[in-house]
Amino acid sequence: MNNSPKQEEKQRKPFPLLQYFTVTSLIAFVLVAVSLVTLYRQIAVNSLLEIGESKNAALTQTFSNVIWPEFSSFLLSSADLSADEIRAHPETARLRQAVIEQTQGLSVIKVKIYNREGITLFSTQEDQIGEDKSENAGYLAALNGGFASELTHRDTFSAFEGEIENRDVISSYIPIRHNSSEVEGVFEVYDDVTPLLENISIAQRNVAIGVTLTLALLYFILFLIIKRADSLIKRQFIEYQQAEEEIQKAYKKEESVNEFFRFTLLNMIEFVDRGNEKAELLAYLKQIKQQFDDLKYWAVPDKNTK
Repeated sequence: MNNSPKQEEKQRKPFPLLQYFTVTSLIAFVLVAVSLVTLYRQIAVNSLLEIGESKNAALTQTFSNVIWPEFSSFLLSSADLSADEIRAHPETARLRQAVIEQTQGLSVIKVKIYNREGITLFSTQEDQIGEDKSENAGYLAALNGGFASELTHRDTFSAFEGEIENRDVISSYIPIRHNSSEVEGVFEVYDDVTPLLENISIAQRNVAIGVTLTLALLYFILFLIIKRADSLIKRQFIEYQQAEEEIQKAYKKEESVNEFFRFTLLNMIEFVDRGNEKAELLAYLKQIKQQFDDLKYWAVPDKNTK
């Protein structure tokens, strides 16, 4: 069933610009703010990972220059020993002490050394000595001459000083080269970056506050602009409706005038056909003229009159 013109006129409403802007722009601004803050953190964490990997690589180079020449013969020959024998060997204690001295005052919390077969020949966490890491992706990358690093959060971690909790750690697999281009083994260095990551979190929070305030100010300015535009749309819509109503009234008035014209013409034809007197016809025409004057539809106002 079709709606009548009156019902359609009642259903017509101006476009809700302010409501549309309020919802869509708020969603858009929230998405932009979250994306910017997330992007900042991702960039900062990636930069931290790159710096941590470079730092661990430099430390590994120091190990290669200082520790490896002294202990390489023991480490390479220890592959024939059992894990318990390696742990009990005096050279293991000396190596541990040398590693601690080299990492004194640094943020390194664990060091591991693997041979070319992926066996853990040394670890500051002694119970890991003898583990097979030959299938580990990081180890394989370093064995082929590359670097591999990973940032992880550890609820507990076995460091030099014992168990530590809630730490963010960068673990890097670095190839060992000494006086040759051939990879002789792999170092795995664990670097505690918890303070740095906390600084990133603080900076991320500040960025989030700054982005939120900036977008809120922009949203407020746009809201005022859109609110004014919405008011103009509503006012123009009302003016349009009023103009349309005037046009409809004019159409109806024109219809009545056309009907009057038709009625008048028929009466004039009837008067002529009946052969009425001229005086009667003239009187009737005067009456018609008076009716036209009363309608005041066709009369154009004088522009010079005020």
